Amino acid sequence: MVLKLFYLQFLVSNVTFDLATMMGQKEKSVKSLTGGIELLFKQNRVDYYKGLGQLISANEIKVTGEQNQTLKAKNIIIATGSEPSGFKGINVI
Repeated sequence: MVLKLFYLQFLVSNVTFDLATMMGQKEKSVKSLTGGIELLFKQNRVDYYKGLGQLISANEIKVTGEQNQTLKAKNIIIATGSEPSGFKGINVI
């Protein structure tokens, strides 16, 4: 297999993946990033709620999650999370 990285090219064989290690690194990155966002929210006095959101009106949202509640606010921001990106030729089940 030929691996191209920026302007470098490598010829590799017998490549294996340690999925548990990769997932551990991913979890560490996600925890670090979300922790940073939570700190920014706290510093800027922004309330956030984790869960499934359903817009009820222009100023009202029902949140089902850690705490089930209906919230009213002048401004509502919905962060939808992210979707993992795959690697070409690798199917993760």
